[in-house]
Amino acid sequence: MALQKRHPSKKKPAERGDRSRSAPARKHPHAPRSNANRSHSGNSGQPKNSFDRYTALALAAAAAGDVIEAENYYQHAEHYYRVMKQKAA
Repeated sequence: MALQKRHPSKKKPAERGDRSRSAPARKHPHAPRSNANRSHSGNSGQPKNSFDRYTALALAAAAAGDVIEAENYYQHAEHYYRVMKQKAA
C-alpha cells in the first residue's frame, strides 16, 4: 500500500479541540473585543425615537403577515414606551 502525498498548499485539518495552531476563536469574530464604552442602543437618551422605530417595524412586519416578527418588534416598542413613561414621572 503506497502512502498518498499531500499537496503542499493543503494543510492538515486541525483536530477537534486543537487550537494550538491558531488564535483562540471568538464567538463573534467581527464583534469588538470590549464594549465597555459603547451604549446598548445606538441612540441612548432618546427612547421616543426607538419606540417610533420599533412600532413602525412592527406595523410593517404585521402588514407583511409575519406575526412572530411583529410581536418581537412590539415587545421592543413596549420596552421603550416604559422607559419614556419612567423618565416622564
